[in-house]
Amino acid sequence: MSSQQIFQLPHRLRVAFRVFISRFNEVGTKIRSYEKIPERIKGTFLERWAKYWHGLYVDYKDVAFDVAKDCRERPVRAGLYVTLLGGCFYSCRHNPDETMFREQLIQNSLKLIQVGESIRNPVSVEHIKWLEQCYNEGLIRRLNLGVLSLIWLDNYDKDCSLYKAICPYLKPRYITFHERIIDVGFLEKYWLLERKMKDYDVNEDEFNIVVNNAGIVSAIG
Repeated sequence: MSSQQIFQLPHRLRVAFRVFISRFNEVGTKIRSYEKIPERIKGTFLERWAKYWHGLYVDYKDVAFDVAKDCRERPVRAGLYVTLLGGCFYSCRHNPDETMFREQLIQNSLKLIQVGESIRNPVSVEHIKWLEQCYNEGLIRRLNLGVLSLIWLDNYDKDCSLYKAICPYLKPRYITFHERIIDVGFLEKYWLLERKMKDYDVNEDEFNIVVNNAGIVSAIG
């Protein structure tokens, strides 16, 4: 979320709240117009149905007024709640899926291909190769937690029908599940994959060779 979007968030929430109150009042007006039930439908299902919705409207109206009153009396706490709910809503809307993980992996693989082999970062290369191997073996899984996603490794491919793959007693255990997590997705990005690609075009071993050679030349000289 950019700084401009953060500053505009309170204004958007106020506008959305005003629209909600307006729609709510319109619904209340329509429901109140049905309070005078015609004689021909009294004692029927329609009367019970109308009373149910009228009672539901009254209950929600009271709750809405209580919430608005509490927000005016405690604006700081209300602001914190609104910010938390807004952040959760924004995170849910921008929660990356497995397709985005695959696309990010392919993009990073293309970045490595465009760099000379001698200057590629071995950490980035090994991580990308390992993830591609896991994809080829069908082990990649995604766990959706609403505001974020976890990429983890299963034991076997989904289509594998071996006894070890389908036996419920041999499934991954919850107490060791954290050991299977290989990446965390949040705000349309998978962060561990992003970190592994840091300085992907810098090979530190190459610099060590240059330093060692320089030391040898200076020692000979």
